[in-house]
Amino acid sequence: MTASTGWGEESHKALRSEPLPADPTGQRLCEIFGHYPWNFIRADLPDDATTKAAWTTVSTYPLRPRVLWNHWQDANQLIGVRFTHDTRYALLDLDAGGDYCSAEGVAQIRAALETIGITRTLLLRSSWNGGLHLYLPFAELVNTFNLAVALKECLKAQGFRLQAGQLEIFPNVKAYGVETFIEYMGHRLPLQPGSGSCLLDDALNPIGSSLARFFWLWDGAASHQDMDTLRHAMKLGRDNHRKRPKRRHHPVDSWRHDLDLEITEGWTAHGQTNHLLKTIACYGRVFEGHEGQSLIDYTLRIALHCPGYEQYCRHQHDIERKVTAWARAVEGYYWPLGSTPTRDTRHPKNTLVPFNQRQSEDAQHRIRTAYTELEQAGELPEQITARAKAIAQVAKVSQQTLYKHLSLWHPEHREGVIEPVAGFLALEEASSEAIPKSLEPFEVKELHPLERNMKSWARCAGDLGSDRTSFSPERGVRGDGPAFPQDAEPAVYDPALHEQIQHEIRSLGWSGEVICQFIADRFEGKRWSELTEDERLLLLYHLRVLDSLNAGEPVGMTNRDSSPTNQ
Repeated sequence: MTASTGWGEESHKALRSEPLPADPTGQRLCEIFGHYPWNFIRADLPDDATTKAAWTTVSTYPLRPRVLWNHWQDANQLIGVRFTHDTRYALLDLDAGGDYCSAEGVAQIRAALETIGITRTLLLRSSWNGGLHLYLPFAELVNTFNLAVALKECLKAQGFRLQAGQLEIFPNVKAYGVETFIEYMGHRLPLQPGSGSCLLDDALNPIGSSLARFFWLWDGAASHQDMDTLRHAMKLGRDNHRKRPKRRHHPVDSWRHDLDLEITEGWTAHGQTNHLLKTIACYGRVFEGHEGQSLIDYTLRIALHCPGYEQYCRHQHDIERKVTAWARAVEGYYWPLGSTPTRDTRHPKNTLVPFNQRQSEDAQHRIRTAYTELEQAGELPEQITARAKAIAQVAKVSQQTLYKHLSLWHPEHREGVIEPVAGFLALEEASSEAIPKSLEPFEVKELHPLERNMKSWARCAGDLGSDRTSFSPERGVRGDGPAFPQDAEPAVYDPALHEQIQHEIRSLGWSGEVICQFIADRFEGKRWSELTEDERLLLLYHLRVLDSLNAGEPVGMTNRDSSPTNQ
């Protein structure tokens, strides 16, 4: 015995012993709709007749027959019930604004139901909002789950869309609860006073709201059903449902099912509006093929009829604006299933100015402004080091940034005195990684060689380095190594030293190619930016020696190619 069967039998037996209302119509209401008294639903009748009711489940006590009849007569509240394991009726809910909420839609559904033996139905307006309820009465009890499966298979096979906001079946095809009992969905009772429910003819015209007439029509419809055909359809539907492979859905089918499940559940708490609007718009775009205004209208219609909208959605005052925004966003990202993708997946062009470029332009502007202010105030120093310090202080930039833009403040670069080749060292220095990170102003440093390494006495020719064209012993000793024997340190930018080296290069009249080759030959293939401070001091020493000897070209220079050669 399953949990559902046990609960159903208990409720059925309890109902027989419960006293019924004295009113015969009330008795009939309880016999049909009071079959399962547990977890009934109720709602206060809204002040605005067109507003959707906020339904809640009452699980603290059962709905006894006389209480059911009393609640049904109360015009200030709405009452609803659920199905148990067997039933004498089914109900199709056609939401207002849906594709089937019309006389033509009802006729199509009735024609489909005849294929499984349901030849008579009762049509009602469910409430003031214009939704329709199509009741399917039977003269005998049938298995609730088998009936739900048969109805679902029948309508789906003929192309009807079973989803919230369109067409829903009561009883629904519920999941089987292994550890907990899962209830069927609840539905409201028909023709409650003040609810707007009434009987309709085939043209959807009201024909009264008498409960007695409703039961008279009910009995007539129930007696004309083809129960043999219906029982056969229920057996086939249940067999197909059992044989259907589980958990083998195509990813698209699973996605569609997930979206439909979220939409069906609707709002269950505050803060879910954006998520649900996106979900509805996505479903409408991908699986319904809507676009533009059609997608906006679809999303709005479904959202307004989702469960919990009236109770939990806090954006009812601007729901159209939010729906429009989400529909446009979804349309730009998704496309109808089976069609050609319309989304441009290429990366958008970056039209923004890079951050580093903006920073550089801002620094250059401040350097220009500082230079102009100091010059106009007569406070611009002539000495390079002092000038750099003054400009950096006023412009609020580091020495590193300042020396990247020599043309903005350096007198020789600004006035064009130095030829492009003569300014080679400054340009290379500005782009090298050897420029110091410190923001402190530089100091002019003096050369303090170790005494044991800078002796000035003459040495024999055989004691000189391996370079046979090394400098004259009378003018100084170069030593065996390419640099001083002190431990090499990272290059530190010394403006005074830099200026002295440039002065010697101009004095010698060398081109940029010549000085590059000269540095590479004497410092193991290094570039200017790779030299340590001691190596730059040694370079200055070499240049001064050559200048003092009045050598128009470096030692080892040939007249053929005018380029330094390896020693």
